[in-house]
Amino acid sequence: MVFIEEKHSYLSSLTNQPKQIALFALVSSEVFQLPIGSFSESDTIYYSSIHAIKKNLKDDFRSQYVKISQRKVSENPTAPFVHDDFLIFTLIIGVLKFECDKDWLLRVIRSRARGRVTTTFENLLSGNYQSKANNQSMVLVFLFLLDKSKINNDQLNEAYYAMCDTKESFNSDFIRIVYYRAFDIIIQFKLPRDADEVSRLLEFEIRFKKRINFITYLTYNTLLLLILIGAYRILHSLPEDMKEKINEIGILIGIGGIGLFGNIIPKLRLNFRNLIFRFFGYQNKNSNHYL
Repeated sequence: MVFIEEKHSYLSSLTNQPKQIALFALVSSEVFQLPIGSFSESDTIYYSSIHAIKKNLKDDFRSQYVKISQRKVSENPTAPFVHDDFLIFTLIIGVLKFECDKDWLLRVIRSRARGRVTTTFENLLSGNYQSKANNQSMVLVFLFLLDKSKINNDQLNEAYYAMCDTKESFNSDFIRIVYYRAFDIIIQFKLPRDADEVSRLLEFEIRFKKRINFITYLTYNTLLLLILIGAYRILHSLPEDMKEKINEIGILIGIGGIGLFGNIIPKLRLNFRNLIFRFFGYQNKNSNHYL
């Protein structure tokens, strides 16, 4: 609840900050509207690029990328656009989504001061998603936008543990917005799937045990019936004098063995059941319970 309230409070504070609103729209399912007003050329390219990405307009994005890529990075490496995380992240998404040439963008990133965000930008552009030097929330949001198939359980766990470091997560609006979105992705992709999988496994275990119990009962009693039928046929094939002797002995054994077999048969049935469990590779924790 604290996280949800904190996120809601932060997003509500962005009402008059179109750049932050645009980034959140890019990384989420929010509808994006081009802001109205007078902006710098870099910001105009930023907003137009997000619009093109959201609408899947390849030519529109490429036209914006051509504009920005006319700038000479080596002549002015301190230009504001070089260090604009909002713009650079958007361009990385568009360049890879629409398969544009990435050499210029790579030079821009390499001209920046080194840090975790810059390192992650370079690794995203080159496809190095597993680097420990990456900002994990950025990687997760990036993969969600471009290739959800690469989001696995290990990726989600690693992102979650890394994102617990709030000092790193909240040092800028860019990181904070990406952080909140990454947390949503973890909840969306990991928790429901794990819960559903565990629930299905538990339901299957219950069904499996019931089926094993039924198979055990049916098989065990069938074997007993076959033994009785076999013994009956053998008995009737014997000479009459032997039958009379066996009948007398059988009565005595029967009287004395009722109590004995009353204790032995349930244990035999239990052992037979456990044998079937082991045959199917199931470790039965309740092996002391009779059927």
